[in-house]
Amino acid sequence: MSTSPRRVAGALIVSGAVAVVASPSAAAHVDAQLDGAGPGDFGVVTLGVPTEAGKPATTKVAVRIPDDTPMRTVRPQPLAGWSVDVTKRTIDPPLYKDDGTPVTEVIDTVTWTATGPGIDTGQFAQFAIYAGPLPDADTLALPTTQTFSDGTTEAWNEPTVSGDEKPKFPVPAATIAKPASTVMPIVAWSALGLSVVALALAVFGIDRASRRSAAADSPEAEPLRPSPASA
Repeated sequence: MSTSPRRVAGALIVSGAVAVVASPSAAAHVDAQLDGAGPGDFGVVTLGVPTEAGKPATTKVAVRIPDDTPMRTVRPQPLAGWSVDVTKRTIDPPLYKDDGTPVTEVIDTVTWTATGPGIDTGQFAQFAIYAGPLPDADTLALPTTQTFSDGTTEAWNEPTVSGDEKPKFPVPAATIAKPASTVMPIVAWSALGLSVVALALAVFGIDRASRRSAAADSPEAEPLRPSPASA
């Protein structure tokens, strides 16, 4: 039985589609999201940690606060099925609290360790940190080490450079919200001021026009005539 070229071409197209769907284009990465906080604010950073298909379960997640972005407050969120520990480091120069009190010791690493099965293959979990004040930067990089049940690790710590190929293990980087621009409020207030002035001028013009109209409609005063007695 012969097969037409059209059927062969159709079979190749279908096979290619199945191959693309069956083979993922990129491995699952650890990522970080911030809740919209900006520089100087306190915010919640959430890390999504997946266990890629074919990998053993994830049993430990260690997140490090980089040396160049120390934060005086770092509070990990408890997670059911995981214990959490922190390690600290000394910094110099110190950070300062709002009341001027110096802070010379900050959180260096937050580590969650599974007390149960961990994150099974093909699944993911979220780990949250309340931190601040956030640095005056575009992103907050959080190098993360993922440990699997067989003892192997993956270090997500490679920086992503604009224009370069994405690294195999990119460092999770949460986007820090940009501060609101002060230009727009100034423009808005200026526009409001001009509107008020224009309205005042319009009212003044209407009032003057009304006065002129009233004066034009009123009868002119007749000249005084001498009375008969005085004639």
